[in-house]
Amino acid sequence: MYLDENNKSELIDLIRELVKIPSYYTISGGETKVAQRILEIALAEGLDGRLEEITPGRSNVEIILEGEEEGKTILFCGHLDTVGIEGMDIEPLTAYEEDGKLWGRGTVDMKGGLASMFYSLIYLKRNKIKIKGKIILIGTVGEECPNNSDGAYNLRKRGKFADLAIIGEATNLNIAVAHKGTMSLEVEIKGKAAHSSNPKIGDNAIYKAVELIYLIKNDLIPKLEKKVHKLCGEATLNVGMITGGVQNNIVPDICTFSLNRRYIPGETEEGIIWEIEELWSRLPYNNEDMSIRTLEETENRIPLETSENEPFIADLLAAAKEAGVVSKIYGANYWTDGAHLRLSGIPTVVFGPGDIKEAHAAIEFIDLKQVFQGTEIYIDIIKRICG
Repeated sequence: MYLDENNKSELIDLIRELVKIPSYYTISGGETKVAQRILEIALAEGLDGRLEEITPGRSNVEIILEGEEEGKTILFCGHLDTVGIEGMDIEPLTAYEEDGKLWGRGTVDMKGGLASMFYSLIYLKRNKIKIKGKIILIGTVGEECPNNSDGAYNLRKRGKFADLAIIGEATNLNIAVAHKGTMSLEVEIKGKAAHSSNPKIGDNAIYKAVELIYLIKNDLIPKLEKKVHKLCGEATLNVGMITGGVQNNIVPDICTFSLNRRYIPGETEEGIIWEIEELWSRLPYNNEDMSIRTLEETENRIPLETSENEPFIADLLAAAKEAGVVSKIYGANYWTDGAHLRLSGIPTVVFGPGDIKEAHAAIEFIDLKQVFQGTEIYIDIIKRICG
């Protein structure tokens, strides 16, 4: 359709260059170095752009392709960070090419998708393809690390600043119009310490926690299994950690456990907390003996839902078909920055090259055929909507 062999070679080199810059959150300034390199390339290509510091030393990058007339604004978005490289079974930061794939940390999650979106802007600018409106690419910080997806959360302050948004996470070039939210809670149960030789004068916090967990397992979880979203499936809950007590001859006065809740569009964070509070109210204990806090790593990780009837989705399906891809509409089982954009009022979908099952893996790779197809689809959707 659009990319010749030279374009494809440049795109591979772009992905490789981004992968070579380590940007997992334990590397100081790693995301900003990726952002700076994207900005340097954009400015050299005649695109506009800027960095925006979100937290000290960590910056989003925003690249803009302005049209010659008024029209719609399309937002492409993807995160700059990756998970760490510990435990990888391949060389993590070279993005070597083999068997029609690029291998290394961040190739599929999601520097491959980010580069595809970026290269679509470069292609349009170089080839002087006239557009109406504005195309924005934003690379965000903090999606992979435990700090609430700060880069995308910050975009919510702008309100509805685009007519539609595409998150370039790996979907095998299918269109995810919905995904679950995720919320982790720590529940603290208070009791009263006493010597184990006379436990009746104490109040065993572990016993109380076990009673609450029993209700979660036998009452709440079966109810959640009946909460089903047509694309995302059922809501889920898992109690993952528990701790309590000091030593065996002391009645424990504190027990804490934590759980992770995957919740579907239509559910709320307030409702999830209420579910636990309601179970506790059934037990013969004081309300103040139980407290709940949301763990920082999942604050604001809300669900995404966009109507399948949004006009641009039909355009995206048509662009995919033109590129030889039969895309389907579905619900993703992972979380993305797109939830924040949708909450801002921007109709948002997730659509990008690669298979998400390769993300975070000891052997990570992205299929180059999908990278090329994805880039051509991005170019085509811009032309269809802003041409």
